[in-house]
This record gives sequence, C-alpha cells and structure tokens, in this order.
Amino acid sequence: MVDRETQRRDGGRTHPDAPRAHRGANPVLALQRSIGNRAVAQVLARDPLRTGTVEIAGLGAIKVKGGNLADWTSKETPDTVDVTSEKGKHSRKLEQLSNAGTKGDVKVTIAPAQEAGAQLAVGGTQLDIKGARVANYALANGEETWRLTGFTDVHRTKITHRIS
Repeated sequence: MVDRETQRRDGGRTHPDAPRAHRGANPVLALQRSIGNRAVAQVLARDPLRTGTVEIAGLGAIKVKGGNLADWTSKETPDTVDVTSEKGKHSRKLEQLSNAGTKGDVKVTIAPAQEAGAQLAVGGTQLDIKGARVANYALANGEETWRLTGFTDVHRTKITHRIS
C-alpha cells in the first residue's frame, strides 16, 4: 500500500505495481462503467421495445419508433415491414416514393428488445430487402406510418456484439 507521503511527492499518481480492480465480463457492468448508473437504470427500466432504422437510397437512415419489427426477429417472415417514424427531412421524399410505387433495395436494422431487469442485449437483426416498394404513407400529429411491401427477396442476418 502506498503511504500518503509518497503519494504527495509523486503527485498522487498510482504506481505500476498497484493492484487494479477486477473487470468482470458482465455486459451491464461494462456499460455502467462507460455511461454511468443513471443511464443504465433508464435502459433497464424501459418496456420491451424494438426500434431500429430503415435505410432507403437517397433518404439516409430513418429512425423507427414502432411497427412490426418484432415479427421479423422471430422465425416468421411477414409479407410487409410496417413502420412508424417521426416526421423529418426524409418525409416528403418518402411520400413521393409511396405515391410513385417505385421499387428499390432497403436495409432495415432492428435493435434488440430491452426488457426491464433483463441482461443488456446487444446486437440485433439486419434485413437486406430487394425490390421493396414504399406504400400506405400517412402523416398525423408529426408521426408517419408507412409500409415496405412487394419485395422479391429478404436476407436476414443476426448481428451480435460482445461488450468487454
């Protein structure tokens, strides 16, 4: 153990042979060290929720607030991707795509559900969708709902990350 007199002389620096705290493999503790107690508590207290992003050429990434993303993380393969998002810079072009019926490739990234009291889930699911058409665009109270439909192929990839 370093005595106070030695600590004062070397400016309070720790010595290289001083024991370090053991860092466990628990991802919640790793997150807690990086973002703090309050932020971790907020993450763990949330209701289970699937969020993510939808990337359409020319629009960039659109943050998803709701829809049927949870269905896509199971073994099901629904006929559509239903999306709820906030109105933003992308909205006008999204509505134009819906009206025109133009098809294109889309990438959907689905974040894992965060359940209260559960171990922190990291990773998610990525959908690479070929030939999707934006349909049923509607806007109400700053929130838009729309659907990806008519696609020819979906490649689903499970994304995993390890926090250390």
